[in-house]
Amino acid sequence: MKFTALIVVMVFIAFDILTGWLKALYTGTFNSSVMRQGLFHKLGELLALGLGYACEYTFPLISLNVSVPFAGAIATYIVIMEVASIVENLAKLNPELAGILGKFFSKDKIQAEAEGGVHLEPENEPTDRT
Repeated sequence: MKFTALIVVMVFIAFDILTGWLKALYTGTFNSSVMRQGLFHKLGELLALGLGYACEYTFPLISLNVSVPFAGAIATYIVIMEVASIVENLAKLNPELAGILGKFFSKDKIQAEAEGGVHLEPENEPTDRT
């Protein structure tokens, strides 16, 4: 199937959105502007995947024969990002999962989520400007 990567990515994005909504409802932090920002991030992920497909299918048309599975590589990266986000959401919903999931993911980040830590968006993270 040509667009298997798209389907897989969409499943993980949907699961992340669902667990994010549940986390926000559970913690009482539902915020439409944060949700809107997150949806734009998800749209960016889908556009990046579309770029991968465009590269795969159009490069041969201009005699650029590169046998790199662009869409598959981009999809793999997106799925890994989504799994990390889903794990953070689940740890917030059920802190007991933090110990189990910490065996496979960053224990510090999962534990911080379970204890009510704040997840900073990249544009809000402090930068070192030396």
